[in-house]
Amino acid sequence: MNSPVPPSPFWIKARITFAVIGLLVGLSVLFVFGVNFHNWNVALWGLLSGIAAGLALFIHIAYIKRFWENNPYPLKRWMLSGCFIQLAGVCGFVTYLTLAIVNKQGLIIEGPGYYLTCVWCFMTWKWGFYVFYFSRSYKRLYQQVYTILPKNDDDTDYRYYT
Repeated sequence: MNSPVPPSPFWIKARITFAVIGLLVGLSVLFVFGVNFHNWNVALWGLLSGIAAGLALFIHIAYIKRFWENNPYPLKRWMLSGCFIQLAGVCGFVTYLTLAIVNKQGLIIEGPGYYLTCVWCFMTWKWGFYVFYFSRSYKRLYQQVYTILPKNDDDTDYRYYT
C-alpha cells in the first residue's frame, strides 16, 4: 500500500474555496427556491447540501490547524456522517426521480419540481462523499505520519496486537 501524500498548499486552498462556494450556493438555494419559487423540496435539499459543504470546509480547516494531530480517530465519526449524508442523497435522488416519472412531471421551477430536487439530492450525495473521502484521507495521513510503531509489509498495525 502506498503511503498517503499530504496535499499541496494549492490543493488545500482549492478544496477550501470549493467548500466555501458549496456552502454559499447551498444557503442561497434555500432562499431563492424556498422564498421566491416556493419549491421547498429543492430549498431543503440545497440547505442539506450546503451543510455538508460546511462540514467539508470544517474538515479542511481542522486539518490545516492540525486539530486531529494527536488523535485522528474522531475522523471515523466524520467518515460515518459522510456515509449517512451520501445515503440520504441517494435515497432522495431515487425517490424524487421515481415521483417525477410516475407523475409525468416536466421541469418545474415553481412548486414541487422533482427533477430539480434530484439535482440537489445529487449535490448532497457529492458533498457527503467529499466529507467521507477527505476525512478518510486525512485520517490515513495522520496515522501514517504520526504513528510511533512501525508497520510491516502487509500493513499490519502492531498497536492492536499488544
